[in-house]
Amino acid sequence: MSEIAKIWFEQAKKLEVNEAIFLRVANKTEQVDLANALEKERELFASVDPLHASQLFINKVLRNMKQYTVIERKYRSPFVGFFKDTFGTLTKIVVDPDRQRQLNLMIKDKKSREEIEEALNGLTDEEVMEFYPEEK
Repeated sequence: MSEIAKIWFEQAKKLEVNEAIFLRVANKTEQVDLANALEKERELFASVDPLHASQLFINKVLRNMKQYTVIERKYRSPFVGFFKDTFGTLTKIVVDPDRQRQLNLMIKDKKSREEIEEALNGLTDEEVMEFYPEEK
């Protein structure tokens, strides 16, 4: 089953958002086995491209009295979240892991604030508060 899963997972990586591949299976056991093998392929792919892998969903469905294992690509941005305050107001939060990594390395390397701001096209208010609290 793993060879079949590898072949179909390679095809699934080419899917655009909101596209899906339906794989017809003979019975529930085959459906579960294929879904598990596809999940393993997705785990391996996540080490190479975690964002793309997080957009691939594997489901078991019954359609027109036939069983399928489905691989679907859905839009998902793991770097966007929402903060809810005590009044119920939602505020969008965007995390940029590459920027954060770069900023942390530059701070560690003791780069000047001017060098950092030039490299990152400025600093956000949150970054200034975190890394330069004495200047606020």
